[in-house]
Amino acid sequence: MSFELKQLKSILALEAGGNMRKAAYQLCLSQSALSHQFRELEHRVGGELFIRNSVPLIFTQKGQVLLSLAKKILPQVSKAHQQLMQKNMTHHNIVIDIQCHACFQWLLPIIQKTSNTFPFYEFEFEFEFGNSSFLSNHQSQAGLLFSDDENNNTYNATQKIGSVELLAILPKHHALTQRKFIDAEDFALQTLLTYPVEKDRLDIFNLLLRPKHVQPAQIKQVDNSHVILQMVAANMGIAILPNWLVTSMAGSIVSRR
Repeated sequence: MSFELKQLKSILALEAGGNMRKAAYQLCLSQSALSHQFRELEHRVGGELFIRNSVPLIFTQKGQVLLSLAKKILPQVSKAHQQLMQKNMTHHNIVIDIQCHACFQWLLPIIQKTSNTFPFYEFEFEFEFGNSSFLSNHQSQAGLLFSDDENNNTYNATQKIGSVELLAILPKHHALTQRKFIDAEDFALQTLLTYPVEKDRLDIFNLLLRPKHVQPAQIKQVDNSHVILQMVAANMGIAILPNWLVTSMAGSIVSRR
């Protein structure tokens, strides 16, 4: 038993349209031509595919099997067609330079989606979370750079892709949760959880603490954003993180501006 792609497309159009008239219109066919196509397909499978004149349209068991097959096969065919239409099928290697911890958290899902759509692109990552002197002297070979430093001159062409709001992340029952806003002086008695980079590269110091001449009671460096959130929830310190990163543990932590 064999099926043609046009027959699978027809049964998918029938489900989407809900009746023969709309399906025929979607496929740019006459109703009689589409009806003939279905009768031929039903002859092949040895039974009806759907109940005629049913409202809403009801597929038989055989029809449901073919409908499931169409939903699985047709997207793969479409993807293969797009790939074959590309002028250059050779694989391209793209090196992405990451210079901010928070960027990496949201970038991975985008890279995965891009890889699924364009499998002939391969992505590699360079991680430069080190000190500022290394960053200034290092000549990256990456094709793309993601950085939270607006003054980074590593590349000739730059594009701003968005902005974030920085929030103070607190344990749920922390005393500072009673405050609507948090000032620099509030950090003087706190353990501050930060990424393992120099203080000169942390916004909390550049924008808030250093201008007010405030130093946290203790600084603990943590490699991973999610670990920082877990440590805050466990009352092991407070942190400053982008607002979009906080929602994953909203029940265990509290954020303040």
